[in-house]
Amino acid sequence: MKIGIKISPLTALKAGIPNYIIHLLKGLAEVEKTNEYILYTNKPIPFELNLPDRFKTVIVRFPSPHLQAWYQIGLPMCMKKDGIQLFHDPVYPLPLALPVPGVITVHDLSNYTNPDVHTFRSALSGKLFPVYLRKARQIISVSHFTASQLKKHFPGEAHKITVIHQGNSERFQPLAHQNNLESVKSIYNLPPRFLLFLGTLEPRKNISRLLEAFALSSSSIPHSLVITGGKGWKYDNLLKRIASHPNRDRIHLTGYVDDNHLPALLSAAEFLVYPSILEGFGLPVLEAMACGTPVVTSDVSSMPEIAGDAAFLIDPYSINSISQGINLLGSNEKLRENLSDKGLKRASLFSWRKTALETLEVYAKAVN
Repeated sequence: MKIGIKISPLTALKAGIPNYIIHLLKGLAEVEKTNEYILYTNKPIPFELNLPDRFKTVIVRFPSPHLQAWYQIGLPMCMKKDGIQLFHDPVYPLPLALPVPGVITVHDLSNYTNPDVHTFRSALSGKLFPVYLRKARQIISVSHFTASQLKKHFPGEAHKITVIHQGNSERFQPLAHQNNLESVKSIYNLPPRFLLFLGTLEPRKNISRLLEAFALSSSSIPHSLVITGGKGWKYDNLLKRIASHPNRDRIHLTGYVDDNHLPALLSAAEFLVYPSILEGFGLPVLEAMACGTPVVTSDVSSMPEIAGDAAFLIDPYSINSISQGINLLGSNEKLRENLSDKGLKRASLFSWRKTALETLEVYAKAVN
C-alpha cells in the first residue's frame, strides 16, 4: 500500500506532536517492510529522519507554502500524482478535497472545547473540527479520555474511533552514571536537588498555580524548582511572576532542552511535578516514569489513565493540593522509591512498536 502522511509539524521544535510523528514513523519502519510512505510537508525538515528508502519526503509549495494553501490545494493534487491509497494526518485536519480515505489522530479537543487556552488561530481552527471528523474514515485517539470527549461532543462519529496510546522511547530509562547526570546539570546550571516541571510554557500547563504551591512548600523542603520547556503563548505574565517570586533564587528556567538531554535531566530530578489542567496524553508523565523518576500529576484529564497507581495524584485547581504533593515527595524518600518502582513497571506497558502495529490495523480498516 502507498500511504501519505503529513509531517509538516516537524519543522517546529521536536516536542509534543512532532515527537509523536517521529516515533510513529520509526515504529512503522520497524514493524513492516512492504508499504511505501510519502511524507508531505510545506517546508524542509531541519534534521535527518533516518528512515528506509521506502519513506520519501515530498515538499509541497503549490500554490503557496503559507497557511493552508499548500494543504488544501496542492496536497490533493500531489496525492493523485503519487498514487496514494490512504492519507494520515497525525494532527487532525484533512484536505477538504481529499481524494483517498483519510485517517486522523486526535490528541485532544482543547481548541474546540476550551478555545480560551489557545491562540486565536488555534481556536479558529477548532471551529472546523466537526468537518474534519466527518471527513475522516477512521479516527485515532491517543487516550480513552480524549475518546470519551469525542464521543460526548460527536456521538455520530463514535464508530470510527480507536484508542491507541503513545509509546515510550527506549532511550528514556534510568541513568545512574554520575558523569552523565553531572554533565547535564552543568550544561543547564542546575542545583544539586530539584523538582522538575517539563512542558511548554502556556496557560493550560498550570505553571502559575505550581509557582504558588512552591512558595507554600519552599520552607519545608530543600529543593529548587526547575522549569523546562520552550515558550508557548501568554507566557509574559508567567515570567513576571517568576521574577517577583519570593523564592526566585530557587527557581531555574532552562528554556527548551535538547531532546537528547531529557533522559539525564529526568533522571537527575528527584521528582516531576506535572499539574497540567488538560492533556490528550501527557507524555512527560510517561517519560519520567520510564526514567524511574517519581511523579506528581493531576487527577483530571488523561493523566490518571497514563499514570495508573504509579504517581501521586493532586487536584490541579487547588494550590494546597499541589503543595501537599510537593511536600510529601520532597520529604519522604520511601514514597519516592515506591513510586519510582511502580513507575518503571507502568512505563514498560507502553511502546512505540505497539503504537505502530495498532496504527497499521486502523489503516487497514480505513482502506477496507
